[in-house]
Amino acid sequence: MTPAPDAGPDAAGAWDDLLRAEFARAAHDVTPGPAPVAAVVRAGRARRRRRTVALSVLAVLGVAFAVAAGTSLGRDPHPAAGLAAPPVRPATSAFAPTAGPPSPAVPRTSASSSSSSSSSSSSSGRQIPTPVRTVAPGERVAAAPGWKVWLTADGKHWQGGEDPLEQFRSVTDGNIDLARPGISHQGEGAFHSGLYYGTRDAGRVELVDDRGRATAAALLELPGRPGWGVWYTVTREGGALGLRLYDRAGRLLSELPPL
Repeated sequence: MTPAPDAGPDAAGAWDDLLRAEFARAAHDVTPGPAPVAAVVRAGRARRRRRTVALSVLAVLGVAFAVAAGTSLGRDPHPAAGLAAPPVRPATSAFAPTAGPPSPAVPRTSASSSSSSSSSSSSSGRQIPTPVRTVAPGERVAAAPGWKVWLTADGKHWQGGEDPLEQFRSVTDGNIDLARPGISHQGEGAFHSGLYYGTRDAGRVELVDDRGRATAAALLELPGRPGWGVWYTVTREGGALGLRLYDRAGRLLSELPPL
């Protein structure tokens, strides 16, 4: 089928139509075979299995690596030959407080310390000794608002209340037996004071009201533990008050009944 030469444009178009028709006929004569569906499915399954195996192997390797890394970090980096690595102990701060030895009890305070507060009984029922404040001769102590107390070698001095004059109670006039424990009481309104004597181990002075309620007094002494001292405290006005003198072990040394 060769077109005639110089046939013109119409001949070229006719030739194209003939070619298309010939190709269509040839294609129509070809019978296609069945599609390889089974082979394609098998190949896809094989690729999926290989991918699953590969991912599983990678996961197992990752877990094994993590376990090995954790084990190596927990070991001594430079263990001695034949010896197990020592256990890891928690680090302590360089500034952690350390417990020091217990401070010894100081029964007597210096003259610069504040007035002793009232002591109470411990939970076990044992009386807690009142610290004895050591004062210099003639040192004025503010015992209560409007009241001052001081000691000299001769005895107790105090001033206050409605009477502005100085008052004095001697320990050298022979009226007090310094060889035997005893106690005295001077009360003016709510302010109470007095002497305790006959002991170098005074631990507590209490005022006891008619209901049995006790009020601990503050204690003053001169340096050198002369064997006597001064007590003072403030209570509610009214009612009879008794006095008790104890040593530092809690033993009753002397007692005055309520007056």
